[in-house]
Amino acid sequence: MSADADFRPTQLPAMLAYGAHGPQPYFDERAAAVARLYDGIMFVAGPWDEGVSGHLDLEGPPVATPWARALQRNVAALTAAGAGSNLLGVLFAPEAAWPSAETLRSRAYLEKMVRHFGRLGACAAAMGFHGVAVDVEYPYPRYSLEHESYTYTDHSAADLLACARGQGRAAVEALLDGFPAAPVFVLPGTFRSRPLERAFMLGMLDAMVARDAPGGMHLAYERSYCLHDPATQVAIPREADCWAQVHLPSRASAYWRRNCTVAPGVWPLHMAETGARDYPLRSWDEELEELAGQLAILDRVAKRYVWSFTAHPVWCEADPEVQNRFSLKAPSFVGGEAAVRGWHELLRARRGGATAVPAGVEPLLRAVAAFDAGRLDACGLCDRFGTPGAWSILGPLGSPFAAPAFAAPPGAPEPLPPEEVVHGPHGAIRWFAHRSVEPTGRVLLREVFDWRRTDHAEAQLVCDLECDREVSGCLCLGWDDGLAVWLDGRPLFDQRSPASHGGLLYRDRLQFEERLPVTLSRGSHRLAVRCVNHQGEWGFNLRLTGPDGMPATGLHFGPAACAGEAAATGRG
Repeated sequence: MSADADFRPTQLPAMLAYGAHGPQPYFDERAAAVARLYDGIMFVAGPWDEGVSGHLDLEGPPVATPWARALQRNVAALTAAGAGSNLLGVLFAPEAAWPSAETLRSRAYLEKMVRHFGRLGACAAAMGFHGVAVDVEYPYPRYSLEHESYTYTDHSAADLLACARGQGRAAVEALLDGFPAAPVFVLPGTFRSRPLERAFMLGMLDAMVARDAPGGMHLAYERSYCLHDPATQVAIPREADCWAQVHLPSRASAYWRRNCTVAPGVWPLHMAETGARDYPLRSWDEELEELAGQLAILDRVAKRYVWSFTAHPVWCEADPEVQNRFSLKAPSFVGGEAAVRGWHELLRARRGGATAVPAGVEPLLRAVAAFDAGRLDACGLCDRFGTPGAWSILGPLGSPFAAPAFAAPPGAPEPLPPEEVVHGPHGAIRWFAHRSVEPTGRVLLREVFDWRRTDHAEAQLVCDLECDREVSGCLCLGWDDGLAVWLDGRPLFDQRSPASHGGLLYRDRLQFEERLPVTLSRGSHRLAVRCVNHQGEWGFNLRLTGPDGMPATGLHFGPAACAGEAAATGRG
């Protein structure tokens, strides 16, 4: 067997399009044209409560309403044409009652969820859908345990988390009662989320694990929307697998490996739709060429599904006459028709395998295959992507700019024994080991501290590094809001100031803004970081690359040992 045979998929992952807000006559008439581009459409019924009751009805046969019958015709036409991976989706509305202390703890609300999700599953199965999608994203402010609505007068944070997990479990149990084989998609698709959202999602997973549901959970991942560097694109579809290996108990972890995936998303009109002022405006030919390279990578590394999002119906032909006849929204930005035509050409070309992955990617694909086969653990995969999978961390400390009374002294951080107390702005803190296991290189510090008291704060992070050979290359960095880095006690980089930085994405597309030349001798080294937050997002991105810009090889990271202790590996 050749080396390539380990990681070259036997078929392309299914390409899904998000989406269509209800039935659309276009699919009845032009299903064959859609099937030449996509393997399925994500149809959205609206909010899980009003959308289900209004469009699907809660009583009677599962295909009882005119809306449901029209959608059933759409799905039948698409499936007959060869696009059979269609999903019926619902969302949690941003201004709805859930989540709140009242709805999370309400027996009546739990029964309502069971009734509505049960109906969703039964209707999706009867209409011929491949699976369902649940978008939990929009109420994100109230997923934080510190949201102002939670007064904790007669309950605790633990109570709310248990209720959220119980509701997620009950909702998916009911859904699977009506549609036992359904693949269940979750948007925006990450467990690295605020506590109540994560608890609800873990409850959903609990229900699937308990019955070994064959469809599996699939995280419709949005981080791949941007045109990242090739190594990051390779790493993204294994981010949740690394998280699951560290955080899930053995039975759930085994179920995850067997049935569940990250479904990476792409955003073909991102340059026009994102609204970001600093996105590079360039020709659509350049943008689409890079998008083709992205898809070539994702097609090799995504396990079952890839999906695309735009605010425009890009499953429709870029023909004004057709768009007008079906009352579909045409792109209004300069070059919009050409961009959609180019995207369609790209989708047709990918089925012929016309685009090769960028240079240097094949060794990373082999590392992913080794991880999938159990020959590398999550920290080992991070090593292969040139980024620490584990750190020693102290925080949250006070920001030197906004809370200097409890800020750390200047200079490179040095870990102390965990018995030694350090005073932070909210009480005593200690150094602790943390497995971040993000092969993309991102360390999201708001996640580390579970989105609690992270404004006007600083964290210190240290890891030990063993090099099998001399490495000459670059230390690649991105940050929000301020960052300083030391290597073996020598300052390499310091961009901390009272002003906020632009964010963890550079020009709304790349993780790494700064590339510092470094040479590491064979043997042991220590990497130390101080990251300051002013407000909102908080974290940094870090990767060591070789001369070719791809992750350096022969690196082994672990959380730093304090003075007098042996270095740790971070594994276990």
